[in-house]
Amino acid sequence: MHLHWKHRELVKLISKQKSLAFVEDTARLLEYESGGVLVAIEKVPKGFALIYYRGKNYQRPISLRPRNLLTKAKALKRSIAMQRHEALSQHISELEKTIEQMQNELTAKKPSYNESEWENDDDDDDEDGEEEKDDAEDDESDWDEEADSESTISSLEEADYPLR
Repeated sequence: MHLHWKHRELVKLISKQKSLAFVEDTARLLEYESGGVLVAIEKVPKGFALIYYRGKNYQRPISLRPRNLLTKAKALKRSIAMQRHEALSQHISELEKTIEQMQNELTAKKPSYNESEWENDDDDDDEDGEEEKDDAEDDESDWDEEADSESTISSLEEADYPLR
């Protein structure tokens, strides 16, 4: 910016950030660090254009590179972290929307039972109960046969081995 301001009074920077809130934060930060005045933030096809005015009594700084700038590696890490944060927040908002839609669908599909339907359901349960009793009797008869076979085996063993 300062090299451009050597011969011109205005600087136009293009930011490729998607949300206007991030662009405004970046614009305020650049305004503070450069000493210029933010004139406008305009929407352009590539992103947002930030226009700065250097001021009438502009003096170039002694060193063009401030001491508190990030290195390229740190700036890249910061940029990636910001992109990751923005992507995660968008993903979370999408998930919240789908959860709300699913909850709305479930509440819309819940059947409402009348008392007569409940009575019909109770009648069906009684019939199932009788069938369960029949099955239980069959299981008991199978058990008796198993007990008889065990007693037969024990009597055979006694027959093979005479008492001493």
